[in-house]
Order: sequence, then structure tokens, then C-alpha cells
Amino acid sequence: MSHHLVEMQHVTFTYPDGTAALQDVSFRITHGESVALIGENGAGKSTLLLHLNGFLTPMSGSVRVGDLPVMKSTLPAIRRSIGMIFQHPDDQLFMPTVHDDVAFGPLNLGLPPEEVETRVTNALTLVGMAHVAKKPPYRLSEGQKRSVAIATVLALEPNMLIMDEPSSNLDPKSRRNLINLLRTFTH
Repeated sequence: MSHHLVEMQHVTFTYPDGTAALQDVSFRITHGESVALIGENGAGKSTLLLHLNGFLTPMSGSVRVGDLPVMKSTLPAIRRSIGMIFQHPDDQLFMPTVHDDVAFGPLNLGLPPEEVETRVTNALTLVGMAHVAKKPPYRLSEGQKRSVAIATVLALEPNMLIMDEPSSNLDPKSRRNLINLLRTFTH
């Protein structure tokens, strides 16, 4: 993608039960910007983020990532460009070992085994979790799971990173580590 851009124009979304989650939302985020979305529970933050990767489709309005509108035919390219870290790490971790979870994405991109191993090692090292590579994810603390979930996305080398409530359930030390890690991405 030629532009690192995320844009919503007049997006409205209502859940099937009638809950209005987004009403006429418009914004533009360009290359180099870091944005935090803050609001109370139920305000629509997660719903908004799920529109950026096409997990949800607006009832009206439009979503663009780079040069592409978010639509069924563009989802593979968009999902390669945007790395999404879900609110609950257990929604993202499902393989028998941490290594397998981090390798899953690169393997599905069809990368050669040597490249997959390099990406797994680099991503786990970057988040400080190389020492748990052989452990099953369910044996990790919430903070460790969050770090591994981040590594699964970093191994894909996305252009943009979207995180849903990245610091929830983290102790103060883990929260500081996450903040320091995120600061390295803005340079």
C-alpha cells in the first residue's frame, strides 16, 4: 500500500439487537500518527476497531486503509497491512505452544521456514517472551499472554498496529514495558 492511512467517513453501525454502536463517525489517521481511543465500556471502541479490518461492515459510510476501501475483495491486502491485537489475548492464542502461535501467521503467508523462524525469534525477543516459546499459552499470565498476542502480530510485520485495550489486566511493570515497546514503533 502506498499510503499509511486509516480513514472513516460517516460510519454508522447498529448491532442486530438494536444497539447503536457508531453514529456518523469520521476521522483520518496518517503516517506517523499514534492515536488512543478512550471511552467508557460500551462506547463503541471495539466496534470501531473491528471495522478497520473488515470484521464488521458499516451500515452506512465508508472505511479506507491506504488506497483501498474496506470491502470483501480487499480484505486480504488490508489484513496484511494492519496488525490487529484483540482485547482478550485468548481470542488470539489457540495453538499448542507460544512458538506455534507466533509462527502461525507467517506460515500462512507462505514464507520459507527460515524466515518464519527468524520472525518468531525476533517478535518474541522484542516483547521479552523468548523464554516462553515452548510453553502452552494457557499456562501464561495475562500479561505474558498480552505480550505473546502482540508478538503474533509483529511477526507479520504489518504497516500499522491496532490494539484493543492493550493495557487491560496488566500489572504496573508489564504496563510500563508495553508503553516502552509501543514507543519504539513511532521512530
